[in-house]
Amino acid sequence: MSEKDVAKEGVRRVDRNKSRKNSSRRSQKRRGISKWLKSPYFWFALAAVFALAAAAGFLVMKSRDGSASASENTATVAETTSDTQTATVPAATATEQLVAAMPLEEKIGQMMMVGFEGLEPSAEIISAIQEKHIGAVILFGRNIDSHEQVANTNAALQAHAAQVNQPVKLMIAVDQEGGATRRFTDIGPYYSEPMIGEMGGDAAPAAAQQQASSAARDLKKLGFNTNLAPVVDVSDGWGSIMDVRSYGTDAELVAELGGMAVRGYNNATTISCPKHFPGHGSADGDSEDGLPTVDLSLEVFEQSEFPPFQKVIEEGAPMIMVAHLVVPALDATGTPASLSRPIVFDLLRTKLAFPGVIISDDLEMGAITENMGVGAAAVAAVAAGNDMIIVAHTTTNQLEAYEALLAAVKSGQLKEVDINKSVTRIIDMKKKYRLEK
Repeated sequence: MSEKDVAKEGVRRVDRNKSRKNSSRRSQKRRGISKWLKSPYFWFALAAVFALAAAAGFLVMKSRDGSASASENTATVAETTSDTQTATVPAATATEQLVAAMPLEEKIGQMMMVGFEGLEPSAEIISAIQEKHIGAVILFGRNIDSHEQVANTNAALQAHAAQVNQPVKLMIAVDQEGGATRRFTDIGPYYSEPMIGEMGGDAAPAAAQQQASSAARDLKKLGFNTNLAPVVDVSDGWGSIMDVRSYGTDAELVAELGGMAVRGYNNATTISCPKHFPGHGSADGDSEDGLPTVDLSLEVFEQSEFPPFQKVIEEGAPMIMVAHLVVPALDATGTPASLSRPIVFDLLRTKLAFPGVIISDDLEMGAITENMGVGAAAVAAVAAGNDMIIVAHTTTNQLEAYEALLAAVKSGQLKEVDINKSVTRIIDMKKKYRLEK
């Protein structure tokens, strides 16, 4: 064998040795694996690992579910809390926000309707509008000479209010009832020519609506936006104080005609004011001169006196006037209806559910002034539930009423939260009837 062949043979031996060693190692490894696979400890350990892994996975999933549930519960609580807060404290309306920002002096001014002397705005009424922020004015025969003069006067009144940036326009009112009480002889309705209540069939309701619409449109041309009408008292017959002012003695007919009149005013976008709650037709005197009594039972009131007011409320009357009357069946204390909380708030506002503006009759009438001062009466009227008061004639009485109301709120005798509700009703009414600036 040559050297070369010997070398090759050596190499082959080395390769065979390596191959045998590797084969031996693989055999040993296979035998080791086989040994572990056959060992019960190996399978026990493997089962334990799987069990631990499964438990860990379960815990992770439970934790996630718990977090999701907590988030959902939190959201539910938040939603419930939010819903509760919304139900308890509703968002303020635009008018409520406006009223909340108004100084108290301006709020009191919006609650007063005053009159003045002369054919053009006097220095006193200009001061009342611009310094006391009076929000409503009433004109009488003393203020009226001609259509052109009245139109100019009313335009001037609105201009004075605009100069001091009153939040809404003035209410400018008149008593154009028709019949015996009217400030213009050439503006309907004319209840006595003939009396609407004496018409037969369907003529009366149609006439009541048409005459109210016609009167409203004529008054608007002169700058009036409020008519203190219709009279929905049920007359007690011949000799009654309301005999020449009422639609008649039949409660059902008075209710129908009053409702149609309110519809006519509403269609003409004019503020109407049915009167005189709770019913002046059976009074034993005139509240201009003294404090009359209406001595009817509660049953009669419910059958006769209330239905006309219920009807005008159904028709959407924006305002109702309360009379100066003693009504024992409704308030046994002898307090005038206009100053009686059982009558104004408990009955008209709550039981009859009237949502609009409640206004007192003129506090300078003898029914009030023979018993108390105008300032005290103004406070009593607002405490009873009136949103507005009328002081129609004397500047000193108007100032007295204004200062008394202001002082009563500051002292806590009247609550400002109630004042806010009244002013909100007044401004909402003005907005509805297009008295925005």
